[in-house]
Amino acid sequence: MLCAAVLSLAGCGEKASLTLANGEQQTLSDYRGQWLVVNYFAEWCAPCLREMPLLNELSASESPQVLAVSFDKLTEEQLAKLADRYDMAMPVVKSLSGDWPFDRPSALPTTMILDPKGNLVDSIQGELEPDDLARLKAAYWKKPSHKP
Repeated sequence: MLCAAVLSLAGCGEKASLTLANGEQQTLSDYRGQWLVVNYFAEWCAPCLREMPLLNELSASESPQVLAVSFDKLTEEQLAKLADRYDMAMPVVKSLSGDWPFDRPSALPTTMILDPKGNLVDSIQGELEPDDLARLKAAYWKKPSHKP
C-alpha cells in the first residue's frame, strides 16, 4: 500500500496507453489538449449498440475525440468486422493499459469524459441519450478552451 502511494506521488506509474483495433499503439498523452470521450461497449450489450449513432455523431464533430473501447477481448479481425457491422465512425480500441484515470467499468455501457489534461471529469453509466450529450456539450467541450 505504501509503495503504491509513493509511486502515485512520484508519478512513476505505467503510462496510460491503448491499442487500437488495427494494432496501432497510442498513449493518453496523444490526446492532451483535447476533450476525450471513452465509451466502453460490447456487441452483446443492446444499449451499447443503440447509442452508437449518437457516438458517431459526436465523433464527427470537431470536439471531443471519441474512443470506443471493447469490453471483450477480441482479435483485431473481430473488432474490424464489428466496427464495420455497426458503422462505428470513431476509433475502436482493443485494450487499455497503464494508469488511466478510471477503472474498468462493472456495467455497460459506460462513458467517461476526460478533460484536456487527461483528468476524469464525468462518467455516465447506462445508455447515452441525446439529452446526455446536450448536457455534456454545454458543461464541457463548448466552453472556450484553455491551454493545459
